[in-house]
Amino acid sequence: MHNSRLRSMDILRGMALMFIILFHSSIYNYANIDKIDFSNPPLLIVLMSFMALWGGIFIIYSTVTNTVMILRRNQRENNIKTAVYLTIAGALYLFFHYILNIFLGRWNIDFINNKPDMTFIAGTLRNMHLSLPSITKIFEGSSLSTIALNLIILSWVLFFLLKNNGVNKAARNYLWLGIPGFLIMILSFARVFLYSQFTQAIESNNYFLGILYSFILANPYPLLPYLAYGFFGALIGLMIFNNRKDLLKKVIVPVGIFFVLFGLLGILNFQKTISKPDYFWYFKTNFELGLFLLMLIFAILFFEHRIKFLSKMIIPEWFSRISLTIYMLETFISEIFRIILHSFLPNWDQTINGCLAFGAFNIIIWIIILFFWKKANFKYSLEYFWVIFFNKIGKSSTKMDFL
Repeated sequence: MHNSRLRSMDILRGMALMFIILFHSSIYNYANIDKIDFSNPPLLIVLMSFMALWGGIFIIYSTVTNTVMILRRNQRENNIKTAVYLTIAGALYLFFHYILNIFLGRWNIDFINNKPDMTFIAGTLRNMHLSLPSITKIFEGSSLSTIALNLIILSWVLFFLLKNNGVNKAARNYLWLGIPGFLIMILSFARVFLYSQFTQAIESNNYFLGILYSFILANPYPLLPYLAYGFFGALIGLMIFNNRKDLLKKVIVPVGIFFVLFGLLGILNFQKTISKPDYFWYFKTNFELGLFLLMLIFAILFFEHRIKFLSKMIIPEWFSRISLTIYMLETFISEIFRIILHSFLPNWDQTINGCLAFGAFNIIIWIIILFFWKKANFKYSLEYFWVIFFNKIGKSSTKMDFL
């Protein structure tokens, strides 16, 4: 049903994706990135890295919307079917995670040798010959892998909470989602000590453990702490379903403020870094969780009922509707236009301002693409095939619906 979607959150997701395109296209095209002191980077680079890592809000978003969907379906049928569907969805996200990390996605910096560690598409386009990625790509995390595992884990957590009329035990359910989320987030500093287990597994060619640890510990979106994002998303979804806006204000808002202040306190007292598994990173993820919680609650409480305002936000809604397709293709589009722009302005990527302008240009290109693609209702996007697939196995989807 069209009215089953949380439109304010759809639009927030679209806006987040636009920021991702802006900062991905900027950061990953900066020619002098290897000259940055990543042990103590400039404040602008730190802020840009914050803005580029919007994956956390997608994790919360996915668990909020899927929790509401689980609860609505639970009213009509055995919710074990929904848990199975979400497990299948999680498996598909894991598949796309590897496609992204190995073939289509962004690249990372090899800090030791000061050179980019590129995916197949990025390396091939930049080197103008087939460039196979390094084996390390198998062991990198991503927002897609963390969304996948959150979907799988939370779908079964909710299945056990809701069975035998568990939906009526609201207070118990809030505690069973809120307390684990809070504890996982606070205790996620354990990753600082456990990360060496991941590196040792890779160095000893223990690839099974390496892949396992890549989901739990590896950059940039390990389950420690991002499983907490999923638990809080499920908690918000449950409160929305129960129409407890009072709890969103009285519980989630203070929790969000706590994590913002707790994270900010730590950030100000530790040396600035970007990707190391250290205490700065730990406090940064606490700050981000609090910020994203507040943003989501603000969107739900202040914009969900403002139909006229939301109806004007058509461009973010375009980005939101086929967000997975855009996320998978944004590197390819960016690299193509990078080549074209270099033929006219060879030095545009020498300054961060030039790269930011290129990031803004990428957003404009995507708006043009989506304007024309929308006329065909985004036919042949990944979301288009996603809906067809799940319809065939018995699950209806609103992923491609428009109001």
